[in-house]
Amino acid sequence: MITQTVQVEADRAGTGLLIELPRCSHDSSLLARSGASPSARAVQFATTWGEVDQRLIEYHRARARGGIGLIITENTSVDWELGRTVGNPMRIDHDRFRAGLTDLVEAVHNEGAKIAVQLHHTGRQNSQGNTERNEPPIAPTAGITSAFGTPPRAIEESEIPGLIDLYAQGARRAVAAGFDAVELHGAHGYLLSQFLSPKTNRRTDDWGGPLENRARFALEVVKAVREQVGPDFPVLYRLSLEEPYEGGLSTEDGLAFCELLDPLVDALDITGGNYDTAMTLLPMVAPGSLLPYARAVKERVTVPVIGVGRLTWLLDDLQKAVGNGELDFVSLGRSQLADPDTVAKTRRGEVGRVRRCLAVNECVSRWMFNGQRTQCVINPGLGQEKRAADARRPAPVRKRVLVAGAGPAGCEAALLAAERGHDVVLVERDDRVGGQLHAWGAASPFRAEIANLIGFYTDELTLAGVEVRLGTDVADVDRAGFDHVLLATGTVAGDEGVDAVAMLASGALPEGDEVTVFGETETAMFAALWLAEQGRRTTLVSPLDAVGVDTNDMQNGHLAGLLEEHGVTVATGVADPGGATTVRATGRTPSRVLADAVDGERVREIGTRARGGRMYEATQSGFWAAAEI
Repeated sequence: MITQTVQVEADRAGTGLLIELPRCSHDSSLLARSGASPSARAVQFATTWGEVDQRLIEYHRARARGGIGLIITENTSVDWELGRTVGNPMRIDHDRFRAGLTDLVEAVHNEGAKIAVQLHHTGRQNSQGNTERNEPPIAPTAGITSAFGTPPRAIEESEIPGLIDLYAQGARRAVAAGFDAVELHGAHGYLLSQFLSPKTNRRTDDWGGPLENRARFALEVVKAVREQVGPDFPVLYRLSLEEPYEGGLSTEDGLAFCELLDPLVDALDITGGNYDTAMTLLPMVAPGSLLPYARAVKERVTVPVIGVGRLTWLLDDLQKAVGNGELDFVSLGRSQLADPDTVAKTRRGEVGRVRRCLAVNECVSRWMFNGQRTQCVINPGLGQEKRAADARRPAPVRKRVLVAGAGPAGCEAALLAAERGHDVVLVERDDRVGGQLHAWGAASPFRAEIANLIGFYTDELTLAGVEVRLGTDVADVDRAGFDHVLLATGTVAGDEGVDAVAMLASGALPEGDEVTVFGETETAMFAALWLAEQGRRTTLVSPLDAVGVDTNDMQNGHLAGLLEEHGVTVATGVADPGGATTVRATGRTPSRVLADAVDGERVREIGTRARGGRMYEATQSGFWAAAEI
């Protein structure tokens, strides 16, 4: 019988929780983890050539210190020339990278955690421009393009043994570098899953056709890896149980494949979909929506099963699910980007102090898909862990700090300044903390997430000892007694029509059953969606040939789908309709409150007032401004 000695967490990224499972078949313990999402959890903190550097080490060190038991790295390339992800992934395709990998392992071990490496090949889910010699990506079958758009060439049968050996040699190097486990990335449409899927594998040789043939490549990879690592070294397999589109892998075939894997691996990490069906696997999905896949697998296999999918929001329910045997482990990953101390806080009973992922998908679509290092809209220290830790140290001289504006920038500035030992007063013109977050959270997509974040800021300000004065205009405050004044008063709308932000924040509906929203911004999309949800017949008019131009592509597509579902008419390239009742959601201008007092030293502008942008720019600006006081 399998017994668990530790339990709680993880998600779809590159960090997790250690769980030791004494196994009947192995003498050693199984190290299971937090799920490693193929996409966003590729933080891209390695060097340009895929080597481990100090940034990547500090990122993982922080997660290990935060209570994680087992970290699984981002997708780590076994074929740099043809099979790496976009940007700066890790690589394990040559012995020369062992030194850096060993440094990473040692750093995590020194923090008391374990670490596994995820062996990965993109296959067709790559672009020609991302290959080393500008070659087409490779796939079981030629010409079937992925969401990335470059037609792949077919893998020759003579190449298959070499591809299998790439995974095996990666596993050998993982053992040599001191990793505690390996995970094979057979999920989300990458090479292992491409052979398994009837949509992407239309071969007529021994590697295609019926399930037993389509499964052969993955099974041979597992066997080759096992031969390299030995019988007692933990091998995990990440699997998309289903591809929810016509011709894709069916749930029944996925379950049958899990049964084939059962005697060969030590745990199954279950998710669903690929990047052609991205809305089924990325964070906009409802918390727990992927768990039915894991539960179905649990009924068919004997090895432990790991569940994934925005599970930070469901920890109480999942504790019960693990307790009654529906799952073996719960995985959190993306939450580790937002808050590396998620586990430690939860164990201390401080669940309310966890910064919970908002699921806006900026980490993937804004940064990762553009080949940039991953960032988080609510964690200014992501990727700058050492600098952020230094910023939190006590200030050499205690000062009086006035922060104006209790939106994200003002809250971040006030919290860090107080943490560093300063006396902080936060003034807000409104009667509540949150600023424009109240507008962002009005429509349904992120209502719960934004409400939680506002509650987080409100509670943390109290715990930090910040004096919060609501209903107070900074212009009316005597500033003489303050050493520093930070103006986080955000942006303002023009005078014409109904301001979309004010409407959303207040919940005040405009008159009339038919409403026009004018604007090219994400706010315009939220305003139109909210109006439609209130029963108004809504038209969204953009002066440009697109709408939502300031948000990421996936968020834009998600909102566009919701607008269509709610019957919103969208017209682009249309002039301003004018009229006093038109809801306006065009660009906003910086607040000019106390503009004459700004000197850049004692009185400083921060947040979107200073640098434009949206929430990411606000939180970054607020945090790092306070670090300088």
